[in-house]
Order: sequence, then C-alpha cells, then structure tokens
Amino acid sequence: PPQERSAEVRISEVNRVLGTALSADDLAPLLDPIGFTVSGTGDTRTVAIPSWRPDSTEEIDVIEEVARHYGYERVGKTVPKSTVHGALSVKQQRRRRLREVLLGLGISEAMPNPFLAPDTLAKAGLDGPTISITNPLVVEESVLRTSLRPGLLQAIAYNESHRATGVKLFEIGHVYPPGTGELPDEYEALCVVLAGEEAPAAMAVWREIATALGVGARIDQSRVPAGLHATRSATLQAGKEPTGAVGEVDPAVLQRFEVTERVAILELNLDEVLGREPKPATWKPVSKYPSSDLDLAFALADDVPAEKLEKAIRQGVGKLLVDIELFDVFRGESLGDGRRSLAYRVRLQAPDRNLTDTDIAEVRRGAVAAATKLGAELRG
Repeated sequence: PPQERSAEVRISEVNRVLGTALSADDLAPLLDPIGFTVSGTGDTRTVAIPSWRPDSTEEIDVIEEVARHYGYERVGKTVPKSTVHGALSVKQQRRRRLREVLLGLGISEAMPNPFLAPDTLAKAGLDGPTISITNPLVVEESVLRTSLRPGLLQAIAYNESHRATGVKLFEIGHVYPPGTGELPDEYEALCVVLAGEEAPAAMAVWREIATALGVGARIDQSRVPAGLHATRSATLQAGKEPTGAVGEVDPAVLQRFEVTERVAILELNLDEVLGREPKPATWKPVSKYPSSDLDLAFALADDVPAEKLEKAIRQGVGKLLVDIELFDVFRGESLGDGRRSLAYRVRLQAPDRNLTDTDIAEVRRGAVAAATKLGAELRG
C-alpha cells in the first residue's frame, strides 16, 4: 500500500502567502472535498495528503490547493513596498543614447540573422576559423558570425536588387570571433553601413557618436582591417587595442555581394566603447569678436599621415585655433614622386579681442615651424 503522507500547514502562513484572513475552521471545507484531511488544533494543522496526489509534498503545495478552491479572484491584492527603484545601468543608458544618435542621423536599425553560410564571411573579406552550429537547419545558417558586416552587406544587396539605393543601416549585436583559448570570444559590436556614401560620411557618424558618448580614438591609417578599402579606411585606436574601424568597404567585396554603390562603413567594439569612462563635457562661450581664416598648403611625403600634419598644425597654432579643415589634396610632377600637397583652412578667433596682423603672423610662424619638423614644406 502507498505510504501515508502529511504536511504541517500554518494558518498564519496561508494568510501571509495568499493575502487572506482565513481562520482554522475555513481550512477543512476547502480541502476535504478534494481528499485532503485536516486535523489538529491551534495555528498549525496536520493535513493528510491523498495517495493520488504525488505532486503535493510540502506546506506550500497545500497552500496552492487552498488558493485554487478558495478562488484566485478572492485573493487579496497587495502592492509590494520597496525603497529600491528600478533603473537602467550606465551601459544601458549609453547604448540607448547611441541608438538615439544613429536614428537621429536618419540611419535605420537592421536585425539580420546571426547565423551565416561559411562562404559569406569569406565574401566579406573575413577569413579565419569560425564556430559551426551542431545541427543547423540549412547550410546557409551553419556558422556564427565573426562580424556584423556580412549581414548588413547582404541587406544592402537585397535592397539594391529591389531598386532601393542609398540605404543607410546600423546593427547592434554580438559577434563571435575565434578566441585564443578553448572557448571563442564574444563581444557586443556596432556596424553602420551607408550605401552611396564615401569615407567622410562614416567619419561624420563617428564624430557624432564620439561627441554624444564622450569618447575618442586615434585614427591609424597604417592598419586597415581585412575587407575594407586599403587607402580609404583606418583603424580607430584607443590605447593599445583597436576599438573599431572607419572608411569604405573594399570594392572587391562589394562586387562579390553584387553591390554597385560605394559603401561607407563604421565598426565599433561596444564592450570597449560603452564601458569606457566618458570625458566630462566642456563648453566655451561664443566669442563676439570676428574670426579670421588662414590657408596653409604643405608638401610632404606620402608616408607621413595627414593626421600627424594636422596635429602638428594644431599644436603650432595654439589657443587661437577654432577649427581646422583639410580642403585640398594635390599630386603632380612639380612635387616629385612620393609626395603630395595638403591644404588646410585654419580658423582663428580670440574670446576677448579682435585679431591683429601680428597675431595672424605669429600663428602662421608657429604652424609652419611645427609642420617643418615633420619634413613638410610650405607651398605658395
């Protein structure tokens, strides 16, 4: 015969869990009709559990039966009291701000499939080991992505095949590059693709993100990630490790995806970007005094990055600098092989006075002296 089972049930616990005001006498009429026998006196009663109810073993199981037969609609409603209020984490807030910036720029969020065909990564210029799915539904979805780029390029190709050009998309999602240990790496990434746009458009998106999140990165043109245009792309470097890339997709990659438009691209490691302590925002009052523009053109070797020359000019100009813009690049026989001319427009302004000819001449001398240290030669 089955072993007899029972549970000790406290009336006070029944009322605490259910928010009711039942008495000990109310328990038996609720449980007896379903085979649960109540005995004993006082707050704690012994409830014999019928043999056909192996699912009931403890006090809370009996309380559940009381609730069912008392009626869920009669159970009291009590709003929980807590001094702790829910809130988004700092990383969640920064991710939400990132989405707001991108949507505000007119870029639509895409959600491609995280599973890809083995050859799709190779088409995007991303070679290397991948993680294969044990039981894929189809071979076209048999490996985990190591980058968000292939899925977005497929989306651009699909739109172009349906005569939708100039598509601008972004995706925030996880990627799974091969790791150095037994387990693969995983991190959250951002990829922005701008069909019909050139590299400066991707740089503009990066500047908006950097301003909104209070982050920065150094542009390293000597390291171009695979699958990006060799001379129109660069790595975004924060410290020793790269934090992303900016530029254009390699034309050979676009050809493999049957995309005829140029595609500007921005890729970021969001674990690094969103986890970084933002720089405190600072503002300067707008000067009521007029600004003055100074154009400077320098000839220098091709192997000297324009970024280095711009940095030198900034240091040479000093506190009067408001803005600097590269507006012309020239190559020709007059410069010789392996050299080009970079022309910058430097905007100057003082916060408390009008600029004099002496101020501008001083700035010019400082900028030329700083550029000369890089081997640059002033033209014109």
